[in-house]
Amino acid sequence: MVHEIFPFIGYYLTGLALNLTPCVYPMLAVTVSLFGAQKEKESAQKISRWPRATSYVLGMATMYSALGASASLTGGLFGAWLSNRWVLAGAGLLMLLLAFSMFGLYELQLPQGLLTRLSRRRGTGILGMYLAGLGVGIFAAPCIGPPVVALLTLVSAKGSALYGFLAFFVMSLGLGTPYWILGTFSGALEKLPRSGMWLVWVERLFGVVLVAMAVYFFVLAFTPKSLRWVLPVALILGGLYLGFVEKAGSDKTLFKKLKWGFGVLVILAGLALVVQAPGKISALVWEPYDAQKLQAYRASGQPVVLDFYADWCLPCHEMDEKTFTDSGVIKALEPYKKMRVDVTHFNAAQTRDSVDRFNVAGVPTLIFFGEDGEEVTASRTVGFVPPKKFLEIISQNTGFPLPRE
Repeated sequence: MVHEIFPFIGYYLTGLALNLTPCVYPMLAVTVSLFGAQKEKESAQKISRWPRATSYVLGMATMYSALGASASLTGGLFGAWLSNRWVLAGAGLLMLLLAFSMFGLYELQLPQGLLTRLSRRRGTGILGMYLAGLGVGIFAAPCIGPPVVALLTLVSAKGSALYGFLAFFVMSLGLGTPYWILGTFSGALEKLPRSGMWLVWVERLFGVVLVAMAVYFFVLAFTPKSLRWVLPVALILGGLYLGFVEKAGSDKTLFKKLKWGFGVLVILAGLALVVQAPGKISALVWEPYDAQKLQAYRASGQPVVLDFYADWCLPCHEMDEKTFTDSGVIKALEPYKKMRVDVTHFNAAQTRDSVDRFNVAGVPTLIFFGEDGEEVTASRTVGFVPPKKFLEIISQNTGFPLPRE
C-alpha cells in the first residue's frame, strides 16, 4: 500500500516545484493581484478569501485533471504507439527537445499582454475565481509544458482514466498550494524571495529529469532489457551534474553547500540501486507461443501456464527480475509447461488472435490451464505479482500443492 502512495507524493512535489521555475514564479504576483493585494490583517477578511482561493486552485486542478484522464483514455495498453518502437523513440526525442528548454536553449513564456490583463482583475467572486483558475491553468500549460507533457506520457501508459485523473489532480494541488496560501494571505507576496540563479538551478533539475525520461523511452524502444539501469545511472550522473558541475547558484556559499549535499545524496541513492540490482533475469525457460502445441498440451492433460509479455512492459520485466527468479516460484512451476506470448508487436496477426482468443486486457497476464485442459479462471493474474502472492495463487487455485523446501 505504501509503495502505491509514493508516486502521488512525487506528483504533488513535482507540482510544488514547478512554481520555482523562472517561467512560473512571476505568476504568483498575478495571483495576488487577482485577489487584491491590500495589506489586510483582520482574520475575518482572510477567512473570506479562503473559499475564493480554494475555488481558484480547483479551477487549475480541473484543467490538469481533465488532461490526465484524457491521456489515460487515449493511451490504452495495446494502443499502437506502445507497440511501435519508432513512436517510443519519438516520445524520447520529444522529451529531449523539451529538456533543451530547461537548459536555456530556448524559452517558453506567457505573453506579457496576458500577464498585464490578468494583473488588472481584482475582487472576483467564487465562480469568477474558479474560471480565472481554469484560465490560468490553460495559459500556464505551455509555460510548464516539459514536465506536464512528460507526466502525460507516463500516465497514458497506465490506461486508467481514474489514475490519470488522480495523478494530475494531485500534481495540480502541488502547483496550486502557493496560490492558495497567497490568495488567502495575499500580503505574503512581499516576503517571497526574489528571483535569482537558484531558480535557474531548479530549472536545470527539471532538465535532468527530462533527459532521463528521454533515455528511458529510447531504451524502451531499442534495448528494453536494460531498463533497470536507467534510474541508477540517471541518479548518479544527475547528482554529479547538479551537485558539482552546474554553476548556477554557486555564487552563494549556503546554496553551494546545499547543492553538494543534494548531489551526494542522489549519487548514493543511485549506487544503492546498483548494489540491489538483480544478478539474473528470469531463471524460467519459456517456450514461444504456438497455438497447435498449446492445444496438444491441453488435450494430453498437461498443465500449462501462458504468459503474455511485451518488451515495452515494465511490470513484465519486474516479474522476470523479482518473481520468476524466486526459488519457490521456480519449483512451484515445475509441473507446468511454460509458454510465452510476445505481444511487443501487437499488429502481428498471431498476436492479435491470441489476445482476442484469451480475452487479454493488459500485460503481463498469466493464464493457468489445469489437467482437464480448461483455464483455472481464479488463478489468472494481470500486472506485477510479487513472489509470495504468486505462490498463494498457485496453491489456492490451481490444485497443485506447493513443493517442499
